[in-house]
Amino acid sequence: MIDVEKLKAQTDLRQIVERDLGRPRFRGRDYAAFKCPLHHEHKGYSLVVYAERWQCFGKCHAGGDAIAWVQHYHQLTFQEACERLAMGDLPRTEALSRKQRPPEPLAQPPDVEWQAKARSIIDDARDRLWSAEGQRALGYLVWERGLSEEIIRLAQLGYLPGAPTAWREIDGLNVPCGILIPWVVDDVVWGIKVRRAAGEQRYQQVSGGNIRGCLYLVEHILPGTPLVITEGEFDALIAFRSVETSCGQPRLAAPAMRASTAAGMGRCWASRASSSVWMLMLLAQERRHSFRRSLVLLAWYRCRRARI
Repeated sequence: MIDVEKLKAQTDLRQIVERDLGRPRFRGRDYAAFKCPLHHEHKGYSLVVYAERWQCFGKCHAGGDAIAWVQHYHQLTFQEACERLAMGDLPRTEALSRKQRPPEPLAQPPDVEWQAKARSIIDDARDRLWSAEGQRALGYLVWERGLSEEIIRLAQLGYLPGAPTAWREIDGLNVPCGILIPWVVDDVVWGIKVRRAAGEQRYQQVSGGNIRGCLYLVEHILPGTPLVITEGEFDALIAFRSVETSCGQPRLAAPAMRASTAAGMGRCWASRASSSVWMLMLLAQERRHSFRRSLVLLAWYRCRRARI
């Protein structure tokens, strides 16, 4: 008699699917992504496979455990699938080894000392933006970028005067001159980006920040609402301003991501983004391919909630 639960515990489903479909297009610590053969997928990689479970986030929405995979892909009955898995010629792994693997560390904000310095820089730059010396920068935000004064204040945008390529040392931090864009989540400063007035590299960062893999405006994501992903902070603010409201609450959120985020969104940020009901992606063509890796991570969170 076949012990079904023991059979599933000893089987690494990722290796089984890779044996059937070949090498995955994307591979993470806990998942692998493939084109789904069950609905003859041509574009995208909707089939996400974990050690114990698989799920198609594309057209067919099929999913299940190792036995269900063998049933679906090889068109076998439940008994036949169990017998094939129990034959011993399939990749196996010890369930204990999976449990002992250390979890991926969550992203951490800069230390308290950096936070205090960054907050002081943000406050000073915000005051400068609304002063006489910041009128040209403010005009750029309002008339060229289309941002309202309310949105500019909400985003805590600021201005540090100086030549387009100049840097200033403030409290030991190297700060580019230009329009400051703070990345603040739940009153914690993760980093500060600066939009230069000219030069080959228009966007630079204050030294010491940590916004790799982060989402800008992530704290404004409301569970169960649509999500619009943009490529830049100003695009996110424009989209956020254009959102219709219902009962005083936004009907969708519009966070932005950096180029490095497209290649790998941090899990602490992906967990918030995964609460959306659907996602619209507004990215340049060269970013769309790498962003699919982040979509796989979002799919991982949604599948995990479904299992719970």
